[in-house]
Amino acid sequence: MATKGRQGEDGAKAVRVLLVEDEFVVSMTLELQLEARGYEVVGTARTAEAGVDLACELRPDVVLMDIGLPDRNGVEATKQIMELAPTNIIIVTAYGDDRVQQALDSGARLVLTKPILEEQLAQAIEAVAGGKHGDVHSDRPEEQ
Repeated sequence: MATKGRQGEDGAKAVRVLLVEDEFVVSMTLELQLEARGYEVVGTARTAEAGVDLACELRPDVVLMDIGLPDRNGVEATKQIMELAPTNIIIVTAYGDDRVQQALDSGARLVLTKPILEEQLAQAIEAVAGGKHGDVHSDRPEEQ
C-alpha cells in the first residue's frame, strides 16, 4: 500500500484512491497501474461492507468499486458511500447488465469495463478527480 500524503510527479498532492475489488489478481493489477501513474492507493477492500467502512474512514478522492462483490453488490455500496461519505466513484465491471445504470443512478460517476488498460484507468480518474462532468459512462465507444 502507498504511503499517505504522497506527492504526485508534478509536486501536487497525489489523488487518493480506494480499491473495492474481491478478485486478488484484479486488485493487484489495478494497484500497480495506479501507483505507476502516481496515484496513492489508500486502501483495498474485498467486500462491499469493508469498502463502505474504508470510504468513511479514509475519505478517498476516488473509489474504484467492483459491481460484483461477495457480500452485496457494488450498487448498494455505492449508494451507501454517497449517503455517508460522498466522493467520486468509478464502477469496475465485467458485465453490462442493468446494475450499471443502477450504479450511475446511485451516484457513480463513470463505468469501466474489465479488462481495464492503464491509460483508460488514468483517464477515468482524471475525469472525475479533476472535477469534470463528462458524459463518459463506459470505455466502450458504442455505449458512450
